[in-house]
Amino acid sequence: MSDSNNISSMSSLQLPTTITTDQRLAPASTAPQKLNSGSATGNPRNKCALKPGHSLMDWIRLGNSGVDLAGTRGRVTPVTTDELALHNKREDAWLAIRGKVYNVTRYMDFHPGGVDELMRGVGRDATKLFDDVHAWVNYQQLLVKCYIGPLRTLVKLNSISEGKPPVPAANFTKPPSSNSVTATSAKVVPRFDWIQKRQDITIYIYTRQLCNPGLILRRNNSTALQLHVQIDQAHHLFAFELHNEVKWPPKSVCVNRESGKVELTLTKFEAALWTTYGAHTASIGSADAIEKLQYEFEVTKCVDFNNDSFELSLREIQDALMVLPIGYHVTVAALINGDLVRRSYTPVDDTFLQQSSTANEVALTNLNFLIKSYNDGILSTHLRQLKTGQMLLLSAPRGNFQLQRLLPHRQIALIAAGSGLTPMLNIIDHLLKRNANRLDYLRLLYFNKTPADIWCHNELERLQATDERFQLLNVLSEADAEWTGLRGRICNELLAPLMTKNTPEYASFVAICGPSGFSEATENILKDLKFNAENVHIFQG
Repeated sequence: MSDSNNISSMSSLQLPTTITTDQRLAPASTAPQKLNSGSATGNPRNKCALKPGHSLMDWIRLGNSGVDLAGTRGRVTPVTTDELALHNKREDAWLAIRGKVYNVTRYMDFHPGGVDELMRGVGRDATKLFDDVHAWVNYQQLLVKCYIGPLRTLVKLNSISEGKPPVPAANFTKPPSSNSVTATSAKVVPRFDWIQKRQDITIYIYTRQLCNPGLILRRNNSTALQLHVQIDQAHHLFAFELHNEVKWPPKSVCVNRESGKVELTLTKFEAALWTTYGAHTASIGSADAIEKLQYEFEVTKCVDFNNDSFELSLREIQDALMVLPIGYHVTVAALINGDLVRRSYTPVDDTFLQQSSTANEVALTNLNFLIKSYNDGILSTHLRQLKTGQMLLLSAPRGNFQLQRLLPHRQIALIAAGSGLTPMLNIIDHLLKRNANRLDYLRLLYFNKTPADIWCHNELERLQATDERFQLLNVLSEADAEWTGLRGRICNELLAPLMTKNTPEYASFVAICGPSGFSEATENILKDLKFNAENVHIFQG
């Protein structure tokens, strides 16, 4: 019997269920709640039986058939809130999500939650309702052919305060306050679901679109797993006791940054359908406890990358793996001459290494770093001399980069110097694959001394050749006579084109990473150019 015929579902297995409401995490102040479900999906949300010919694939086929689902004959038309309110009937249903208006009339019979559920949002801005029910769903892709136009909110002139001075621009380097970050992450309540085949079981954690979740997974034994889902500074803890034994490492781990969905597939020791996934508890870890977390990693590889930098691959010594949120880093600590020395580094995908991993389990469980070695750098010098099997301490992921800030922007510039390239690599990958508000172009200005200092040159050149939206601009301060590219250091002349609209050089958002002197100089130039401070992020080590 094939796997495709053995996917367990609500309709194919009638199993007892012990929960009748949404599985939600307990608040930080409450004790963890133990959850147990015999449902084949583990999700007690009610779903309606769809009519024949109204599956997701049928909807996709209808969208590709040329039928005018939006009813606008291909024109993008702005919609006021008053006009939106008029389209509130079953046979004429519009709704707005995050400032975009969709005609969902034809989608009614395809909605898994039923017509009545979808009707709750028609004729109005349904963003909050959408976020409360299924914020992880990629609605842009699902309703792309239903798009009518942007939602326009008309403001009466007499409602605008007069004579008040403008609010000053935020300081570039000021990170979001801890209170605001905590408030943001507290709004996201992850939900759990599961599905199985005879050979494996997949656990899903649904967060929210672009909330940029991180993941720390640890296996205590063949049936006990701990899942830490990091959202901003909050760690949502899932402790699983599975119905039966599973193998290590996982078959696959996927964190979808755009939808916010975490997907973990584990291979069963024995191929068989389970009557239940088991049980789990859910809670929120305190910020103080998370800040003190440290993980022991061992060196699996330490080799030279170029003349003054090296590759370092680490593996957690227990059955564990770590997936960082985009733009986050870890603090690496080592005992040197009796002192514990720490420094922050951002992992990179192993495809950027000269000797990338071939085994799937190695790629899953390793963290890989490109590190520049300084003559007077105590930790970098120590790390470059490490041998396989030696130990290091790593912190939980840290950072304040908020991925959703990039969503409104379609022209983005990344400005990096030296090893400051590392956080940019994951951002580049995300932006070029982004479906929501697809990118127009992405420009990387990369500053180094000599051609030999340029990291990942071949990979970035290859990316530029395969995706016309990406432009690489190398700038060298100590290039030899053979160098035909740009020379010099960060200056007004290089950044001034960022302000010129309707050009490939224009950017509405800028991210910066490099040595502190470089970042400070770039910040001052952008201030001189009157660049909007709210659209700048500077990575701090």
